[in-house]
Amino acid sequence: MRKGRYFIDSNVFFYAKIGDKRYGRCCSRVIKKIYSREIEAFIDSLTLLEVSNSMMKFRFPRDEVKNEINAILSLPISVIEIRKEDVVESLKMELNPYDALHLLISERLGAQVITADRDFDDFNRVDPCDPSL
Repeated sequence: MRKGRYFIDSNVFFYAKIGDKRYGRCCSRVIKKIYSREIEAFIDSLTLLEVSNSMMKFRFPRDEVKNEINAILSLPISVIEIRKEDVVESLKMELNPYDALHLLISERLGAQVITADRDFDDFNRVDPCDPSL
């Protein structure tokens, strides 16, 4: 099993929540590994907003969105605050602004990104269904 530092993309939490056909079980497994401290996990404050936004688009009730965010925050996970310098630096990257910001922060932390998002393929992405995870 691979151990290390991982930045957790918002889709991991969202796909686990909705039971996505392709990624739901794998993403739930990643969250269990965070809970059991088998991996060192990080998110940034934007990740929480992305999870909230995805759930609201899926028409989850506001109380359920709030409960999900509180559940994420109850995990042994470090929430990294975004600095204004991070925003400026991320705009130089060839990714959408949200992904670029996550990548920049993950690189600063020396962490790989666990995500189902193929936009990270050129940046050492770790698929949530990777059996070595």
